[in-house]
Amino acid sequence: MSIGSFSRVLSCVIASAAPLLALAPAAVAAPDSPYSCSGLYLTSDGSAEVESCIYAENGVPRAFGGLNIKNDSINNKNCTMVVTVVDKDAYAGGGTNERVATSGPFPCLNGRYPSPPLTVDAVFAKPGHRYVSFTAVTKNGQTFSPIYSPELVLQ
Repeated sequence: MSIGSFSRVLSCVIASAAPLLALAPAAVAAPDSPYSCSGLYLTSDGSAEVESCIYAENGVPRAFGGLNIKNDSINNKNCTMVVTVVDKDAYAGGGTNERVATSGPFPCLNGRYPSPPLTVDAVFAKPGHRYVSFTAVTKNGQTFSPIYSPELVLQ
């Protein structure tokens, strides 16, 4: 592919993706709520970078995932992303499920989602428990290894 062809393809990709990005606001933590993120990890096929973030706000864990699409093999029609929060101490405290919140699947777009961030219901927020979030991306029916956030100990 020549440089001229590449630049025409690139400008078409950017122009066609712009409306999608304008429709989906990125998730943002409140300014007084610092959050911890995994960092970006490349999917096994190299089509995207994925991250998972968690923080505490108003006494409950909140989480979001991030996606940085790297090539046109991944789009909002063949890809979904799910963010889940896990209480690593749920079973020790008599709980029956360590997964305390999930976003459900939503189409893959560049940015951080869901917006607003996924919030754990107060009934599942236990001081002293360790929480992590994970972001799972599924492309064409194949789920890549989930990316986990750093651990959050709820105060």
